[in-house]
Amino acid sequence: MVSIPTWFIYALLGAIFAAFSTIFAKIGLQEINSITVTTLRSIIMTIIIFIIFILEIRNINNLFNLSNKDYIFVILSAIFGALSWIAFFYALKIGEASNVSIIDRSSFLFVVLLSIIILNEDLTIQKAIASILMFIALILLVI
Repeated sequence: MVSIPTWFIYALLGAIFAAFSTIFAKIGLQEINSITVTTLRSIIMTIIIFIIFILEIRNINNLFNLSNKDYIFVILSAIFGALSWIAFFYALKIGEASNVSIIDRSSFLFVVLLSIIILNEDLTIQKAIASILMFIALILLVI
């Protein structure tokens, strides 16, 4: 019997939730500008995440045990995440959800490249083939 890794299940759930998020955002963007939607979405997400954070009381201690390096990288991640959302929702407002989503998910290509350069991760044959296929899909979308 094949065992599915826990990380894979969470990653798949994340992809499914992101798909619903994109569809609902596209519907919601019809009458509202993209910055307003991003702001409202961020506030709602903050409330949900904060409730989950409080329910898992052990997380509170983790907040005070972070190093300066940890804080710097959390802040950088938040900045680039916010910029990503702003760009995504602006593109979603003016483009087709399926096209915008495919281009947005091309972040996979940048993650593979940056993980090799910055994190010294290996480029496996599976990652290389998946990256090539993703790149071909992007070209087909633009043509």
